[in-house]
Parts: sequence; C-alpha cells; structure tokens
Amino acid sequence: NVGVTGGPARLLADRVETDRATGEAGGVGRVTFYDGGQRLTGPRMDFNIKTGTGVVYEGEAHAPPYYRIMGERLERLGDSVYRVRKGVFTPCDDDSPSWSFHLGTANADMEDFVWGTNVSFWVKSIPLIPFFPIFAAPLRKERQSGFLTPVWGNTTRKGVFAEIPFYWVISDSMDATIAPGFYTKLGFGGAAEYRYVLSQEQKGSIGGALIYEAFKNGAVRSYGSAKHEWRIAPGLSVTADLNGVTDDHVLRDYASDLQRRSAQRAESNFFVTKSWTNWNLVGRVYWYQDLTVERPVELQRVPEITLQGIRQPIPGVPGFLYQVDSSAVNFLRWQGSEGARLDVHPVVSRPIPLAGLLTVTPFVGGRATAYSTTVTGSHVPVSGPPAVEDTNGEWRVRELLEYGSDAESRAARVYQLAGLGGFSAMLHSIEPRDHYIRIVGHNFSRLPQWTNIDNIPEANWFEYSLTNRLRARTVSSEESEATRLDLVRLVVANAYDYQAGRFGNVAGDLTLQATTTLGLHADASYNVNGQGLQAYTADATATVPRVTGTVGLRYNRAPAVQVPYFVQVPGTFNLGTNVPDSSSTHFLQGSVSVEIWRNLVVKVQTNWDLRTDTFVESRFGLDFKFDCWAFSAEYVKRTKDIATGQNADDDIRFSLHLLGLGNVVSTKMGASVIDSGPSFK
Repeated sequence: NVGVTGGPARLLADRVETDRATGEAGGVGRVTFYDGGQRLTGPRMDFNIKTGTGVVYEGEAHAPPYYRIMGERLERLGDSVYRVRKGVFTPCDDDSPSWSFHLGTANADMEDFVWGTNVSFWVKSIPLIPFFPIFAAPLRKERQSGFLTPVWGNTTRKGVFAEIPFYWVISDSMDATIAPGFYTKLGFGGAAEYRYVLSQEQKGSIGGALIYEAFKNGAVRSYGSAKHEWRIAPGLSVTADLNGVTDDHVLRDYASDLQRRSAQRAESNFFVTKSWTNWNLVGRVYWYQDLTVERPVELQRVPEITLQGIRQPIPGVPGFLYQVDSSAVNFLRWQGSEGARLDVHPVVSRPIPLAGLLTVTPFVGGRATAYSTTVTGSHVPVSGPPAVEDTNGEWRVRELLEYGSDAESRAARVYQLAGLGGFSAMLHSIEPRDHYIRIVGHNFSRLPQWTNIDNIPEANWFEYSLTNRLRARTVSSEESEATRLDLVRLVVANAYDYQAGRFGNVAGDLTLQATTTLGLHADASYNVNGQGLQAYTADATATVPRVTGTVGLRYNRAPAVQVPYFVQVPGTFNLGTNVPDSSSTHFLQGSVSVEIWRNLVVKVQTNWDLRTDTFVESRFGLDFKFDCWAFSAEYVKRTKDIATGQNADDDIRFSLHLLGLGNVVSTKMGASVIDSGPSFK
C-alpha cells in the first residue's frame, strides 16, 4: 500500500521498489498511476521519478470524459503522452467493449488525440473490419480541424454520389466546413459554410452550394446565404440576411428539407435600426427573387425607411395620447409599375375611464399618402399574364380621415380550489371589447398596387369580441413560490361592415395548456352569410410516457388577401362573394415519436396536401441508442414535383454514431453539409 509522488504524477501499488539515486521505481500489484487528469491501471509498472517516464504492462489508460486505451505495453514519454503496443481504443466501459479499434502500434496524447497503424474495427469479439492502415481520433473537448463523416449514396436525380466534408478550426471564434462532392448523373459540386463571432456584439455566417452539371447539360447552379448581426450601441443595430439562387428550381432539386424545397422566394434584407423609448427608426433594403414565375415582376424596396412612435402622452395636454406610423419607400421593378411613396399616419386618442367599469377611448387621425406616379390603365405583356399597370409619372396624393372609438372592460372572480388538481386557486376573467372606425377621403382610385397600404378602402367598420381566460396558481410550500399558469384562453369576435352592408366572419381563437402533457391552439373563421367555413388552423401537442405526438391542420378557402389595417381580428374580415368555391390551401402536418423500449425510438412524420390528396413528403425513422453507440435510419418518401414535373426524389439515410467520434459511417442521399450549425468554443 505504497504511494510515490513526482511532480504532477502519483504512483500507487501494493509493493514498490525504488532506487533513490537513479529515480527508478517499480510497482507491482494493483498499480494505479495518476497523470494529471488521466489515470492508468495495470498489474505492473516501471517508472522513473526524475525523468517522468515509464512503462505500464497490460495496462489501461482513462482520459476524461470517457475514453479508454488498453495495451500490452503503454510507454509514458511525457506528461499525458504515451506510446502503445498492441492497443485497444474505445469509450465503452463494459469488459468486452460494444465497439473498439485494435491498433498494432499507436501514439496517444491524452490531452489531444490518438492515432495508430495496422488497425481493425471490432464489435464485441468480432473483427467487423479486419484491416485499414491508419486511424486517428481527437480526445479533446475543444474543436479540432479534420475530415468529418464521408457522405455517400444514390438518388434518382444525382445518381451515385460521394461528399467528403472537412472541418476547419480557424480560431476560437471562427470555423468553416468545406464539402466537395461528386455525382455520377450530374458532375461535380460541393458546399461550404464559414461561421464567425467577432465579439459579443457581432456574429454571422456565409455559406452556399455549387454544382457543375458536367454530365448533364454543363450548367452551373448554386445557392447561398450571408448573415450578419451587429449591435453597434444600445438601441442601434445592423442586421443583414442575404439569400440568392442561380435559378428558380435549384432549391427544389438540391435542398433536403421540405421548407427550403418549397420556398417561393429567395429574400434578402438589410436593416439599420435605431430605437428610443417611444420611437423606432428602421432603414431597410429589401430585394427578392420570385421562384414561382419566370417573368421579372419582383417589386424591390430600395430603400424603405419607417418611423414609428408608439402610443404616448402629448406634451402639455394631460390625458391625451398620440401615435405615428410613417414610411418612405422607393419601389424598383423590371416589369410593371414602380416609383416612390411617402406615407404619414398620425392618430390622437383620449382614454376615458367610466366609474372603474369601462374604458372608452375615442380617437381621430389622418393619413396622407403621396405617390410619384398615377395609374392610367393596364395591359397584358407579350410574354403573357398577369397584367401590369400603366403609369404616367404624375404625382398623386390620397388623403384620409379616420375617427372612431375603442371600448373595453374586464370582470374577474377568484375560486379557491384547496389543492384540487394541484392548484390552490383559479382566476376567471371576462374581457369584452369593441372597436369602431370610420375612414373617409378622396383619391382612392388610380393608385399603384404595391403593398396593403395602397389598398385601403373607404370604411365604416364595427368589430366586437369577448375574451374568456382561466388562470391558475399551483399549490406551494412556504419555501417555494407558486407557479401561475394560463390554462384556457378563448376569444370570439365578429364585425359588421356598414360600408358593404354585411356582417363580417365569426372568428374564434382557442388556446389550452392545462398540463405539460397536452397543448392545443386553434383558430377559425366562419362566414355567416351562407359561405360557411373560410379558414382554420389547429395545432396540438401531446406528451405521455414514451410517446410524443404533434399534429397541425391548415385550411384556407380563399387565396391570400391583404387585410385592411383597421381590422383588429383578421379572421373577422369578410372577402365578399368573390371567394373561390374550391380550397386554395388544405394541409396536414403530423409527427409521432414512440420509445418502443429503452434502446429503440420509432419516428414518423408526414406532410399531407388534403386538397389534392397527396403526401408531399413523409419520413420514417428508427433510432437505436446504447451507452457508447447509436444507429439511425430514415426513409424519406416524396411525391412528384407538380411545379416542375420532375419525378419524386426519395431518400434513404442511415448513420452510425460512435461515442466520442461522431458519425463515422453515414449515408445521406440528397443532404447538404451547409445545413450544419455553428460550433464555437
């Protein structure tokens, strides 16, 4: 039971013999050698206290957090550095490792990496891969440059392909991923992404993919993005989010996730924002590419400047409030109307409490919108519809006057529950509200139709709603604080359009979150004039032991429309009798994850277009999870691309995750390394 210490090293053994003159020490029986954060064990060790070198026979080295290196002979060359003969490397802690690498000879820096030659890969006692010449693996927690998991596979569009990603640690705050690729049906390509954090105030990324279709038609196709965030000072920031594509279909052909494959625009935004307590100034450049049409009809905003003042007291006029919305935009367009627009919209209001039961807020405001051009007509270009506006370049000003009133109240009652359902008390509140607005003016016609500001009608609108809320407070001890939960929120609203002489739609919005097990949100819009259900959404999430499921429904009878700004609840807006009879949107998204047993999880996800009875994309996956390895498999089934007429591009993906090494074997048919996220020290 002897202990010998030399510098940071410490040797424990049943018996130790030492030569104080030479520094040689020999330990026998239950030898344990501590080398900083590492630990070596074995039946015998020879160690020199003066030089810090030594040999462990039939030893085993442990490096945090979970690495193990065993060998017939482990020779210590210096602090945490060893030469290994007939070694075994694994993070598994069982006696017969679930997987391991057997190494003829190896060098290991327990603070950095291990590499060796004459290598074989074993599963338990079976040499699954009997030989490959060299092996290396990082042991550090910090990032480290090197090749990542090779990706290979086969798809209908790409054919057999292979991608070899390389991860480059540029500095503690910068890294990059570069992944060249080869596709037998297309040619050559690859993806790259560079990520950086310049300071606590600045960070961003630049990435993209490039494909040279040498074996198809010689086309060069690509897509890319650049993002940057800079907080210059409190209240002052710059944000850039730039995206571009070489053609309208490159994302459909090469992106892996449904959201990017179905994108209708490639948008770029550049913002400069300055905020004060009650004011917000934003300068913006907005440029996009429409991926749904070939004609250059995009309406760019270069630049757009908005100044907004939130509702605030009028200096020197007690009780009165004002707010301002204003903007100046220069619209550019290759085909169609373009020009400049200046819009100013101030509103003054006066909240009046009535006996503590009701608050009435009358308001009055004006709106002046100036256009640098006037619409004289429209025509259909030679290239085909849709029609474009004809303008004459003469200024036109629309002047509006708006006035009306808001009224709101609240009644509440507390119910003592005495621990029922885990709650000590419940608060029920009823909140009625109504909104009336009248808009009059002139020059409503012959205006360019650029955004929803240009489509404000003369209005006489009355809207009313009722909100029911249930809030609860959990039971708590004297040492802990009670938790307050929003259990139920139900809003029902309707409107009457005096200008059109008809009722608006009945709109409802329901949110349930009674427990962490079940959550529900749904809203709907119903036309009371005989046209029935106009739109609804429903999202539900359920979590029970071993099962997590989500489902989302989207239905919209009419195409997307511009809802006037004076509508408080968009679902109450009645589009009139021009609503199409057939659904324009009817979609279901659902997913379920089931833990069959401790080591197996089954996952299913679907995206179903109910209008066409088409499963746009479905994913089926399995995850096998163990202490030091995991295996994942996924099958992606896609339908034929209606927009391009291309056949379905199904994927089969699998990956083997080895603890401490990442994905050493992976097949991702149609994936891209650009989807990888940033990783910083």
